[in-house]
Amino acid sequence: MVPSLKKKVVMKNLFLTINENSALELSVLDNIPFEKIVFDINSDYDGSVKSFATFLNNNNITKFISSSSLDFPDEYGIDDDMLIEFFDSVKTYEVN
Repeated sequence: MVPSLKKKVVMKNLFLTINENSALELSVLDNIPFEKIVFDINSDYDGSVKSFATFLNNNNITKFISSSSLDFPDEYGIDDDMLIEFFDSVKTYEVN
């Protein structure tokens, strides 16, 4: 088998915010093509935990930059306790 000649894209400056639809939105601040990823924890909590944890694991991501909207999620339509529990769940989720 011949290895792929495509370069792996390294995402260094991931940015997490709460968008206008009260969902978590992950984008890249680097100058690389990257479609925003949306995690709607209000309507699909378990699916979002799995998707977010899998994405972080598959891309070896250990940190990201967050907007101030995550400091005051209630003002953006996400319950504060639910957001804390979401990140705790992501941290402990076992990716297969």
